[in-house]
Amino acid sequence: MEEEISLRELIEILIRGRWLIASITLVAVIVSGIFSFFVIPPTYEASVTLMASPLSAKNQPQDSAYDALLNFLSQFPQMTLETYRVQVTNPHILNQVIKELNLDPNKYSLSSLPDSINVEAIKDTNLIRITVKDTDPEMAAKIANTLSSKFVDFVSDALKEQMSKTAVFLESQLQEEQKNLDKVTEELKNFMAQPQSVNELQQDIAAKLQLLTEFKTELVKLEVQEKAIRSSLESIKTRLAGEPRYLELEKSIIDDPVMAGIAGRSKNSSDISGLTLKSQEINQTYDALSRKAAELEAELAGIVSQKTAMENSIKKTQKELESLQVAFAEKQTEYNRLQQKYNIALETYNTFLKKYQEARITTSSKIGDANIMIVSPALIPEKPVAPKKMLNISLAAVLGIMVGVFAVFFADYWKRSGIEAKMEKSA
Repeated sequence: MEEEISLRELIEILIRGRWLIASITLVAVIVSGIFSFFVIPPTYEASVTLMASPLSAKNQPQDSAYDALLNFLSQFPQMTLETYRVQVTNPHILNQVIKELNLDPNKYSLSSLPDSINVEAIKDTNLIRITVKDTDPEMAAKIANTLSSKFVDFVSDALKEQMSKTAVFLESQLQEEQKNLDKVTEELKNFMAQPQSVNELQQDIAAKLQLLTEFKTELVKLEVQEKAIRSSLESIKTRLAGEPRYLELEKSIIDDPVMAGIAGRSKNSSDISGLTLKSQEINQTYDALSRKAAELEAELAGIVSQKTAMENSIKKTQKELESLQVAFAEKQTEYNRLQQKYNIALETYNTFLKKYQEARITTSSKIGDANIMIVSPALIPEKPVAPKKMLNISLAAVLGIMVGVFAVFFADYWKRSGIEAKMEKSA
């Protein structure tokens, strides 16, 4: 039959073993106190706070494939806060710290030193906290400050090395682009030095256009004059058609000087005084109109001749203009090709020059100081962070009570088992 132990019996067992529990707890507290106060050396903690500006690729407008290539070559490697955090304990940096501070290699080695360093990227900030623990408070501060300084130098050197390689490449390529630019410039100069350059052809075309305009204007004036003369000539011819060339006149013989002289010598002058004489005389109006018509026809002939000469001049000038325009189009096309080639070569050269200067400046500057800044250097800690004496004692007390309770229950169990064994044996 199984025996059930009530809560009262458990409490009674604990009460009976209270001295054992107290003794074990006291021993644990004393041992913990001895170790915390006299055996375990105090540990000090020094912290350095860094403010980092993460380096990443810049989103720059890229006008050409050259820009894309050069931006890729000259950009910094992408370094986030996590990248910085991991690089703090780089063996190269730790080795420099050991040499700089002349640390004991038996105590501070590349394998043991990282165990005393904690690097934390503070959430939602661009701050990095480097914490160093050591039994010597001054040494903890020295290691923390030296580590942060060497880390800044390490970032600068890494960026310098990369940008130095980029600068060497850009410099060699810049020389090639300089040669290409000189070649294209010489081609453009030779083309511009040829006879009938683009500017000269433009001036010739402008002169021909002006001359053609003047010819056409003069032709219009001649046409207006021709029209006016033809109109006047038609009017005169119409009047001439209605005018007789000669006029029929009837007059007395006496009115005629010749006949009057003859009659005067005649004895019978009184008999012939009543006689009349018919004659034809030139029509002065007709004669005047005829002369005017002749003048107009001569003037019209001159204008027609001028008009014909002007039309021939216009045709000749038009052909010359067309020839100049064809030559200009060819020259302009070639000039545009060479100018575009020159612009591309110049733009490429300037792009390489700009990137080379940026890389050279970056190489000669300390990029790490610009992107990693020591906000708060480490100070020599005054109070140790370990061992936590009161915490150790409290934990020892709790552990002693637990061990004491276990020992009391075990002793009671052992006692009960022995009694039951004896009773079974006697029975």
